[in-house]
Amino acid sequence: MICSVVACQKEPLRTRSGAILTAIAGILLFLPSVRLAAQGPIAPASENCSSRDLIQTATVGPYLFKAYKNKVKGDGCLEVVESRRGGKMIGRFIPKVVFRSTLDGMGEYRLGQPEDPTHNIPKIENGADITGRGRANMIVTNWTGGAHCCFVHYVFEVEPTLWLLAKVDDGDGDGAHFADLDGNKHYYYLGNDWTFGYWDTSFAGSLAPTVILRFVDSPQNAGYRLAMDKMQRPAPTPPEWNKAVREAGNAFGESSAFGDGIGSGLTGNMLNLIYTGHSDLAWMLFDQAWPPRRPGKDKYLAGFCAQLKTSPYWPQLKTTILNPPPACATSTP
Repeated sequence: MICSVVACQKEPLRTRSGAILTAIAGILLFLPSVRLAAQGPIAPASENCSSRDLIQTATVGPYLFKAYKNKVKGDGCLEVVESRRGGKMIGRFIPKVVFRSTLDGMGEYRLGQPEDPTHNIPKIENGADITGRGRANMIVTNWTGGAHCCFVHYVFEVEPTLWLLAKVDDGDGDGAHFADLDGNKHYYYLGNDWTFGYWDTSFAGSLAPTVILRFVDSPQNAGYRLAMDKMQRPAPTPPEWNKAVREAGNAFGESSAFGDGIGSGLTGNMLNLIYTGHSDLAWMLFDQAWPPRRPGKDKYLAGFCAQLKTSPYWPQLKTTILNPPPACATSTP
């Protein structure tokens, strides 16, 4: 394939402490990151948060982040405790829990972003400003457990008070992380779009193109959005193009448990072109690779584009789509 397809999130909203969230609950289901006041409803005290199961702690400003994991039942818990106010201890050393979330089953919370050289993940110090707002942040990863699911990154802001600034959902991917791509301490989020997970294939054959997100600080709609300028790649060279055409053509007639006999070599190369800023070449590749006498061409393309339009990133991605064929342009999710 032209670019490697590796194994992506909900658009954020900003609310003030005490704001009523009910009116926007339906909207949040479709957005890659969510901005919420951490001072909102706190999960009840639970045996999931027992001191005997404490596995990680981290202090950022006046807040102590605590992650718990019950090694027998697998239950997890995340607590954020405010231990100081105005630089002074609160009460008689009695901590105040300002955020608590619990998980039942295999899930767990992981604090910070440690270095992982194997996956090229850099270490980010707790309290680093990763959003560019000039305030300390804390990264927490929520792994829900299961065979290949699911990872959500929480970004807390701790100044002037604690906010759950964003939740970025990377679906089935386990390599999503924050990185300083420009060397200026402005961090991007590198993840994947799992819209085509299980689409016409098994999970092992699922495609999840890489996405790069930047934090956009907007008073009305702040959060993480596609950084298409960072995802843009040069058009394929002639050898790369010929390789993509071969892979896409070889996809026809491959063994498939889903009955259409079209492997991932076609879909994967089209997605790589679209997500790197070359949608016009994706349509060209599709036309060149599709066998002349094979039926179902428009049906397949309509299904592909209908699925693409269900992506949480479609509102931004669609602005980069050039000259879509009629079967694509008229498809509906």
